Amino acid sequence: MTKRLVAMLLGTFLATAASHAEVPCDFKGVSIGDKMTPTELMTALGIKKYELNAPVTPWYKRAELAKKYGISASAEIIDWETGPSCDETSCQIPYGVGVGNNNTPVGIFISFRQGLITEIDVSFNETYWDEVLPILQRKYGRDWAIERDPEMAITNLEDRGHTTVERITMTHHTGGRNPKTHDSCRLSATNFDVAFQHHDPLGSFHSVFVIKLVSKNF
Repeated sequence: MTKRLVAMLLGTFLATAASHAEVPCDFKGVSIGDKMTPTELMTALGIKKYELNAPVTPWYKRAELAKKYGISASAEIIDWETGPSCDETSCQIPYGVGVGNNNTPVGIFISFRQGLITEIDVSFNETYWDEVLPILQRKYGRDWAIERDPEMAITNLEDRGHTTVERITMTHHTGGRNPKTHDSCRLSATNFDVAFQHHDPLGSFHSVFVIKLVSKNF
């Protein structure tokens, strides 16, 4: 292999690495790989009122909601009734945080293990997809693989009706990095998150942006 070719390959590698290093793994300063207590996390996201280890909703109410709306949608309804809260493995913020020039409301779910943040899910009403997409591209770059499903069927379990939509799924080619901890993350987004209609105040159809830790435990 010639010195010129080695130099070219090395230059390509460094350029890719630098690009990867510049892509962040955070949402509003809360990053994958950070170690934070629930209090620190809520404070960072501007949430002043929240519960720690909120009381569990009675089983009969959960069963009633699940029968009517499905398990996932019923859990979201309960989350809204509970409000911002944290337990040993996660924090949920169904309301109280906004993004963009219009302060578009988002819901946040954060998972952690022994205080280490491993996943951040940011959900919002699908009608704001075109507004939020440029924000994602500005912060995390434009290096995304895009897949389209022109006929995704979304079911309303309450009345068994169906809505057909075009689903767009974006996966970041390089992912990002936490510059403080050097942890890597995967980044993805989709305009319609699941095949069932939602029934919470965020809206019937949710888009979601996900930041997930690339584990070192192998």
